Amino acid sequence: MFADHVRILVAGGAGGDGSASFRREAHVPRGGPDGGDGGNGGDVVLVVDPGMTTLADYRRNRHFRAKPGGRGARRRAHGRNGAGRELAVPPGTVVRVASDDADEAGRMIGELLDRSDRLVVAKGGRGGRGNVHFASPTHRAPTHYEKGAPGEELWIELELKLIADIGLVGAPNAGKSTLLAALTAAQPKVGAFPFTTISPNLGVLELDDERTAVLADVPGLIEGAHEGHGLGHAFLRHVERTRVLVAVVDGAAEDPVAQWRAVSEELRLHDPALLDRPMPMAVTKQDLPEAQARWAEVARALRADGHAPIAVSAHDGTGLDALRMAMDEALAAAEADERAHPVDAPVRLHRYDPLDTGWQVVAEDGALRVRGRRIEAAAARIDFDNDESRDRFQRTLERMGIDAELRRLGAGPGTAVRIGKVELDWGDDE
Repeated sequence: MFADHVRILVAGGAGGDGSASFRREAHVPRGGPDGGDGGNGGDVVLVVDPGMTTLADYRRNRHFRAKPGGRGARRRAHGRNGAGRELAVPPGTVVRVASDDADEAGRMIGELLDRSDRLVVAKGGRGGRGNVHFASPTHRAPTHYEKGAPGEELWIELELKLIADIGLVGAPNAGKSTLLAALTAAQPKVGAFPFTTISPNLGVLELDDERTAVLADVPGLIEGAHEGHGLGHAFLRHVERTRVLVAVVDGAAEDPVAQWRAVSEELRLHDPALLDRPMPMAVTKQDLPEAQARWAEVARALRADGHAPIAVSAHDGTGLDALRMAMDEALAAAEADERAHPVDAPVRLHRYDPLDTGWQVVAEDGALRVRGRRIEAAAARIDFDNDESRDRFQRTLERMGIDAELRRLGAGPGTAVRIGKVELDWGDDE
């Protein structure tokens, strides 16, 4: 089944803990600290696989975690770095944050278009430092070491917007799938009823001996599609990246011209720029007597709207060569326009977040919550069962002014203080 929108959990590997060890060798009574550093956790990275056309691989398996880093060891041995996790996605994949936080939900992370594109979506945690780093002339035997930092973990949305050279657009049952089958080797599901196509179909169109183009037949468009009616959103997402649109008009419809005008209006309401693209027009089903009888009248009305309609029949081949030639010319015009007006790289906005370097203390369910990326990262790296490490963290709170703010807000014996995923019981001796 075609899948063009999925939600998955990605998690970078945790960094390995540093080591608190001391050199123990014969005839070396005071060898000093020799604890090594922990390894870094692996990243989760999205990579482009040009052979993929859907996101179906992520329909069932939705949790992806990279490997954690190894723990440091004695003799300054460095823990092994955790292996990263690569997830293959089709070209044209857009990546956004999926979150219950209204400020974060939908935030753009990036998009992958070309074969060489890679996108890190969850960074692994940094390995903790061993006690060898904390020795000083006045403190030669530190037991303090750092725990590894946790890896990033978040839900993300993957949305596929097909990258096709030419897209067939029209009302349901206008003959798009039949036309795709006649022009390419694709074998889409075809039926004489609306919404036979409920997901995009792709085919390769041979323009001449050397040139080919990717042709996409996408779900039919009805009135209100720009608001999501019918299969509107599934349709409109995939026409955004096509270079050329081919208007497919149902020649056997009760009023072919009115039906096409409704489709054109939905395109305009979604994005007026879509109507500025080269757009050959095919009036289908010309093997049927009723379509042949009204062809002259339909063609006259469409020409009055500025189109150059081509009468086609996918069943007997009428007009297919002329349509193929028109698509070739339209694609060449689109490519020439791209060269003349190259699109600049999108501007990426970076929002300033005061909690990146600062902090704040807020009340939370009878406890006090300390918020701030720097202090939360520091808390995650502390072994609170180690007296020396706990004392160092207390000095960090005092140096940053957090200790004074906690006391001002009423922190006393028994008060729960939460910092990131750590919860501490405040006491007079802390």
